[in-house]
Amino acid sequence: MSYKPVTHVLFDMDGLLLDTERLYTVAFQEVCDRFNKQYTWEVKSSVMGKKALEAARIIRDKIDLPMTPEELLEETRKIQERLFPTAGLEAGMQVVMIPDDNLDRSLTQEATLLLRSMEEFRPELFGLPAYP
Repeated sequence: MSYKPVTHVLFDMDGLLLDTERLYTVAFQEVCDRFNKQYTWEVKSSVMGKKALEAARIIRDKIDLPMTPEELLEETRKIQERLFPTAGLEAGMQVVMIPDDNLDRSLTQEATLLLRSMEEFRPELFGLPAYP
């Protein structure tokens, strides 16, 4: 199979290529809306870079949500599962995907290439220099 040559490779784990950051905000706000609370920039910025459970604890405490951090994570996870398939690729991007075994396979259909691990990645397929 032939792929478009690329000049750079970016590994998206933080919403750089897919607009997931906005969707995290939407998910947390949906939960907050149930309790007439606001997921403000002040709250959001205080949890950036934190592990999920720690972030959920901070959000719960700052906004005074009537649920445990674990319940907050579970509720937002359900919303994220609904929203994340709508996150679009930025123009011209290709996706080399290493999906989790538990991921619904229908969510991998838009990937340019599916791999089982990073060890399978062959940059020369995309016009990049091969690994030494």
